[in-house]
Amino acid sequence: MNQQPLFPTPDPLQRVLYRFWPSQRLNMDPLGGFNTLDRFFPVTIANWKMISPVSCLMLARRVPHPLSFRSDARLTIVIPFRDREAHLKELLPPLTLKLAEQGIRYRILVVEQESGRPFNRGKLINVGFHYAQADSDYYCIHDVDAIPVEADYRCPSQPLRLVTRLLSTNRPASICPTHYFSGAISVLKEQVFAVNGFSNEYWGWGKEDDEFLFRLQLAGFLCYFDSHGAYHDLPNPKAQQVERPGLRQPAHMRHNRARRSRLMRGLIDPAEDGLTTLHYELLAREHHGSYEKIRVKL
Repeated sequence: MNQQPLFPTPDPLQRVLYRFWPSQRLNMDPLGGFNTLDRFFPVTIANWKMISPVSCLMLARRVPHPLSFRSDARLTIVIPFRDREAHLKELLPPLTLKLAEQGIRYRILVVEQESGRPFNRGKLINVGFHYAQADSDYYCIHDVDAIPVEADYRCPSQPLRLVTRLLSTNRPASICPTHYFSGAISVLKEQVFAVNGFSNEYWGWGKEDDEFLFRLQLAGFLCYFDSHGAYHDLPNPKAQQVERPGLRQPAHMRHNRARRSRLMRGLIDPAEDGLTTLHYELLAREHHGSYEKIRVKL
């Protein structure tokens, strides 16, 4: 496939269009229609705050590698967790059933954050990466409120978002946008360590998954989504909901958005924040019938 021209520098009017009509930017992705196996499509590159040199660098590294799967790999499902016992009990039966049906060699690792500090999903996921690295060939980053109905947990050659359709949800839409990269993500261990995992600096809720996608794309990985993936989306407690943009955002939301924007402008080096700078204290380890839970202090 021939690479099409890189993103042109948008003029002020185009920047306004990209902000309020993101589909205008999506249409400029040269791999937006590329697919493999008739169900897996690339996650699009789309963010109006990305300056032209950064988007050019990203697209220059973007190669249309077809997606393939292997069945002999060891999977660790990493579930970042705090105060969601009811959701965990609802998730485990359908999840373990899917894994058994597909013949996956797996372990489920629930990483629980001790109370006392704001929640840090990205750092908890990094703890799971680090804790399970010796026994894992690939990971699935799995939200505790994402209940699989149709999902492919095999080991993918490129990072893969498993969820696209939400059969029940409190979100405004039931189809995940093509630039979304969260919910349930499968990724090879070597890809995780190549991008230094997640940032450790996103406290509270939101935007750490955007940065992880950006890290993968900037490193040249072609991230995919499964157009057949279907999940139930459980309602989150009010205190754990990501608030929509507004004039009076909580301080942590302003900080997270500002950090993501700095990264997309090329002002932050992912090599300086992630698995290489991870610090945590293991407080407890519990083995249950179908999963292991560790409790950590961040």
